[in-house]
Amino acid sequence: MAERKHPLDACTGFEWDEGNAHKNWERHQVTPEEAEDVFFNEPLVVGSDIRHSKRERRYYALGQTSGERCLFVAFTIRRSLLRVISVRERKGMPMPSTKKKLVPEFRSEDSERKFWAEHDSTEFIDWQSAQRRKFPNLKPTLRTISLRLPVSMIEDLKVLANKKDVPYQSLLKVFLAERLEKERRRA
Repeated sequence: MAERKHPLDACTGFEWDEGNAHKNWERHQVTPEEAEDVFFNEPLVVGSDIRHSKRERRYYALGQTSGERCLFVAFTIRRSLLRVISVRERKGMPMPSTKKKLVPEFRSEDSERKFWAEHDSTEFIDWQSAQRRKFPNLKPTLRTISLRLPVSMIEDLKVLANKKDVPYQSLLKVFLAERLEKERRRA
């Protein structure tokens, strides 16, 4: 008998629109890129909201960005895309408590977003029962940019990439990622 996979294992990317991108920035100064970043760092704990999973299953995540912001994320899955509903910063990891309040029924994503903007998840979610999680197929959202470089620099990059048997654009991303990590550690 084949092992049944968890729906989170099938997530391959993110779904963003005006509702879930700009409103989270306006309310909590969390960018979509930071919200995505949480899902690629450890530790990441994820819990399921069984009570509100009638129409569309809801999940909660607690994790840290590469910039070391601790974020609470309420999300759902549509097709194979992770859709962030609400994201806000937390001051540290939650402490265990025995009695939890019930999360109210939500009529819309906007009412859910508003609720989480005004309430601390530790009053409602038993984070002790959440599980550490990885998303094996999840990829960050990509954006095409225009970058002008001297021809000689591109040629040097192509030579290095050829020696490493990788596309030169991929090698450029590796170099940028390494430098960003180095700069973050300095800050």
